[in-house]
Amino acid sequence: MKIKITALLCLVSGFVIGQTQDSLALKYANTITTNEMSKHLHVLASDAYQGRETGKEGQKMAMEYLVNYFKETGFKPVADYNYIQQYPLVEQMADGISLTINNKKYQFFEDFFSFPSITPSVNFNTEIVFGGFGITDGKWDDYKNIDVTNKIVLLFDGSPKKGKLEKDWTIKDKIELAKKKGARAIFVTVKDYDTYVKKYDHYIKKAKMDLKSNMEEEGFVPVYRVNDKIKNEILSANGVKEKKYLKGKTIKKKQFAKANLVIEKETNQFFGENVLAYIEGTEKPDELIIVTAHYDHIGANSDVVFNGADDDGSGTVALMELAQAFKMASDQGNGPKRSILFMPVSGEEKGLLGSEYYSKNPVFPLEQTVANLNVDMIGRLDEAHEGNPNFVYLIGSDKLSSDLHQISENANESYTKLELDYTFNDENDPNRFYYRSDHYNFAKNDIPVIFYFCGVHEDYHKETDTVEKIDFDKMETITKLIFYTAWDLANRNERIIVDNDKK
Repeated sequence: MKIKITALLCLVSGFVIGQTQDSLALKYANTITTNEMSKHLHVLASDAYQGRETGKEGQKMAMEYLVNYFKETGFKPVADYNYIQQYPLVEQMADGISLTINNKKYQFFEDFFSFPSITPSVNFNTEIVFGGFGITDGKWDDYKNIDVTNKIVLLFDGSPKKGKLEKDWTIKDKIELAKKKGARAIFVTVKDYDTYVKKYDHYIKKAKMDLKSNMEEEGFVPVYRVNDKIKNEILSANGVKEKKYLKGKTIKKKQFAKANLVIEKETNQFFGENVLAYIEGTEKPDELIIVTAHYDHIGANSDVVFNGADDDGSGTVALMELAQAFKMASDQGNGPKRSILFMPVSGEEKGLLGSEYYSKNPVFPLEQTVANLNVDMIGRLDEAHEGNPNFVYLIGSDKLSSDLHQISENANESYTKLELDYTFNDENDPNRFYYRSDHYNFAKNDIPVIFYFCGVHEDYHKETDTVEKIDFDKMETITKLIFYTAWDLANRNERIIVDNDKK
């Protein structure tokens, strides 16, 4: 009898503890409201903030707004940082660019451009080698009969249709391989060049930006996108027939186009900032959950302001509400067992620069970081969900940790009842959203991630991405899902395991 009573008491005790955690989670989740998110977003996405472009006045204003908010909410500065992690940036504007191939001149922007990263100033004469798709994979080897050392290599966009490759080759993979093969510069073809440059006009014509440390790396290789005019000139001079190559013919020609490339740059150096709001864990302070959202956007163009209400004003104000809810819990003696860092980052629109800097210079050890929850664009509907706001795309939840995926599923089943759409979690997703927001800099360091996202829409990266189009009720529900997931991560007895290898 004694044994049975003891067992019953243990069961009841566990049930009460579980009930308490559930009731506490509900209590603090309910502090997340549409009114507060709307109030903050009407400020951050206003014309006064000039599109919050990294390094510019609007981003600094947004940074100050966030710091003041965290101060007023009661967060203390992280030791040695005073609420911000500053990181050095380099910005470059083209001061003089010329490209000549076989004595024919080509115009920057009209015929070729660099995107998205900056390039060093260059001035050299060299040969251009056709490198096909730039792939070495199984039976397909574009480098089998060519040497690109100290030469420019021309690469086709896309992948061969014939034969199976062992992996899905991204343009980054091809560029990295060309660098390893010794290329001095890389030209990449663009399908429908004129449409492409029109779509990215705002980026291409503006100054380019990167981390100062990236520019200081040895062997930096410039990459340029080129139009069909340049592609055809190179193929013709190299004696390559495009149709025959695409059918699988090996590249063997030894004659090459000759090029003179001159790039002169005007360089400026300044800083970007990640904002830090930290709660120390009560039982496992050395273990950390990081919640991120990028508070920068793409700035302004003359009198046109790109307000970025959805991208990513929506994620930024969601993060603010999450931080407030956890801080209230902590102040009332119900703080998380594990530590939590709420980190609005800048530089995302310039190439995930703020989160990249953090991953290389972490405030807290990466090996002690349990998970990253990243919020980017949760305020709108995409075309696939017209008339159905009760959804969110989840990306990455199962790629590194089955525990994290199940926690997320349980939180939704127990509390928010959203439609969890995993369309963009597919490894073959042509949009490659998994690689396009700040969670990726954590994932590639083996830290489990969830990327919360509601898809792109007709106002993506346009001046029409404004506050009046935001669905705040939808945002509130998604933010509560993130809260419940973070609450479980922070308070569960055991740290989640890393048991998958799909980073």
